Amino acid sequence: MSPDEPVTEPPTSPLKRRWPKIVGVTAVVIAGVLVLVAAVSAFLLNRLAGNIRSFEASTDERPQDYEPVNLLLMGSDTRGGRGNMKYGSDDGRDGERSDTTILLHISADRSRALAVSIPRDTWVRMPACASPNGAFDRFNHAFEEGGAGCTVDLVKKMTGVPIHHAVVVDFRGFKRVVDAMGGVEVCSTRPIDDKDSKLHLPAGTTIVDGETALGFVRVRKSVGDGSDIDRIKRQQAFLSSAIRQATSKQLLLNPVKLYKMLDAATGALKVDKGLDEVSEMRDFASSVRGIEPHDITFVTMPFLWRNDANIDPDRATARAIWKAIKNDTPWPPPVSVGPDGKKVTVPADQILVRVVNASSIPSKTKTVPVRLRALGFQVTDVSTARTRAVTRVLYPPGQEAAARTVAFAAGNAELVSSPSVEVITLQIGEDFAGVADRIVVAKPKGAPVANPQTKPITANEVICAD
Repeated sequence: MSPDEPVTEPPTSPLKRRWPKIVGVTAVVIAGVLVLVAAVSAFLLNRLAGNIRSFEASTDERPQDYEPVNLLLMGSDTRGGRGNMKYGSDDGRDGERSDTTILLHISADRSRALAVSIPRDTWVRMPACASPNGAFDRFNHAFEEGGAGCTVDLVKKMTGVPIHHAVVVDFRGFKRVVDAMGGVEVCSTRPIDDKDSKLHLPAGTTIVDGETALGFVRVRKSVGDGSDIDRIKRQQAFLSSAIRQATSKQLLLNPVKLYKMLDAATGALKVDKGLDEVSEMRDFASSVRGIEPHDITFVTMPFLWRNDANIDPDRATARAIWKAIKNDTPWPPPVSVGPDGKKVTVPADQILVRVVNASSIPSKTKTVPVRLRALGFQVTDVSTARTRAVTRVLYPPGQEAAARTVAFAAGNAELVSSPSVEVITLQIGEDFAGVADRIVVAKPKGAPVANPQTKPITANEVICAD
């Protein structure tokens, strides 16, 4: 399809592709490897400088030290270059596509990371670099038409999130990094025998080399439900395993293997010109070396099914993730905890609250109820009382769980059981600091997940392919 021919609706059935799909997850593995760079001498790092290739991209201004950093990680399905042609022809099409794209957010305090997978078959408006007329097409069309820099433009347009650096990896680079690591452990609940991806695995856990690992992250039809979305979950499980291995002390204390990994990593990359110096990588890697696997979260961008293979962004749900990245707040947001250290379990919209302004600021009689109602509370009455120093939540016996939600919303106010009140009562004192922006209620055990295919996982989890 020409980029000059806008499409108003995606096809009703998936397009038939005869070439294998690359899953360029190596970029995230490399991000894990790079946290070890600080342990290598400057002499060795200088020897690696010649490995790095760069490309042009409209990345945002480089953040200052200990500001949030966003990297766009892309896997290229190019058949060009030594060793890539054996993965199939490209049906006569020029260029390359990115069938895997991950937006990686590193928090300002370098305590956590969030990796958001953007499905390749997401239908979106193309940026000008891919279609002058703003055609409606699949996400990975931007890479095919305009290269990695165009995908950067598209992600910025989709998310509103600044992109500070971009990284591209191809088939050969993926295999080199995995082999340099000494293989990566994968897990399957049953044997896999897939002709298309040339993958043959027994049930259980297996240490796979680069070639087999590539098959594992490409396999689709023989595993799970056969969808690309299901394959993304396997990619995330593979990355979790690779990161656990790349950050293990055994590798850190093995200088020969560590250098091989770094040599493979830097040689496998194409990076934006802001990250094309080893010193830049070293400085960044040094700042994130404290991040552990349990601090790294993987999630798939929320989506809505259109038909067999095509999806739309679930913009309303995804907006919360993009907002968390822009505000540098954790995702998923942690469950709210009351002043007694117990989790909040009762939603605000199930709670009646009486508000008493016992502070010296009259305006709180109006502003606090408005904020509470915005969170969902049912405010039954508002009054004033003699000034008191401490904010309290008084609750009838048996309503402690609901009162805990109110106490959290009121800045973890003091909880007081009181048989003299019939309705949970918030007494605003002089120390009142305001109403919380949000309340995250703990879900009961066994509660269904709204969309299991976008359920977050952390890199310390061991997950088996179905």
